[in-house]
Amino acid sequence: MGGTCLLLRHHLRRRWLYRCAMLCVIGLTSFGASATFALTNQVVLFTGFLAGSNAGMDYLNAHLASAGIPNYLGQVFEWSEQDEAADWIFANASERATLVLIGHSFGGHSALQVANNELKPVGIGVDLTIQIDSVANFDGGVNNVLPTNVDQGFNYFQISTGGFFEPQGVHVVTGATNINTEVLFGDTSITHTSIDNDVRLYARITQNIFDNLNPVSADFDADGDIDGRDFLMWQRGETISPYNADELAFWQMRYGNSTFAAHTIPEPAGMALGMLAVVGFVASRPLSIDTPCRN
Repeated sequence: MGGTCLLLRHHLRRRWLYRCAMLCVIGLTSFGASATFALTNQVVLFTGFLAGSNAGMDYLNAHLASAGIPNYLGQVFEWSEQDEAADWIFANASERATLVLIGHSFGGHSALQVANNELKPVGIGVDLTIQIDSVANFDGGVNNVLPTNVDQGFNYFQISTGGFFEPQGVHVVTGATNINTEVLFGDTSITHTSIDNDVRLYARITQNIFDNLNPVSADFDADGDIDGRDFLMWQRGETISPYNADELAFWQMRYGNSTFAAHTIPEPAGMALGMLAVVGFVASRPLSIDTPCRN
């Protein structure tokens, strides 16, 4: 038992150091790399317990990918793949405009746990969480409270009438907007196993995401530069998020730039290479562990 605990602690310490090093690389490379004005809108989706392939979250991901969300970047994870999802979030940090976490059943709680346990400690905020009939899973951490690093949260649930064989999603997530889908759609036939395949809910979730998007580009007319014509489009409400103040502020910051301009700064890039060497060192070097686990 003691040996197993030592190996587990060794693995966790190495993983933590690796993530810290990767965050340093992300920060340095984003500072020194060529200017990129078309950022991604990243959506992480978690399936429920034993959902298998082609589950509701796979269909929702496909729906969102075709919904016109600019620079959409989505990936589905099992509810238990919280570390893998966090690593994917870290890897895309320098190219991301908006971060959305979505989950069904066990995965609904996974969305909050990743936000609170994995992202908050390293200072990464989440723009939107969406829980679909969220059910407490086997992992610890925050469950029914919106983490403080989440800007907006929605909790969609149904009313279970199937007893033991139909789980009941959480009715109230403190800090989130809690919505009974049976009341929302006037349909009492919605169940725990059908709610994640409901196209009406897909449309609602799509709108939730559009309402919480951050600007991905100030080149609103896509002509290769950021000028007064882009401002006119914003004035006319012809941008992705009409009359959005964040879009206007983003245009003001980028005004006069070419969307294809490159401003490379060699020193931070060199520092980033040094940090990559640190990553390799951390991954390969054995770590000493002085304190054994208690049996």
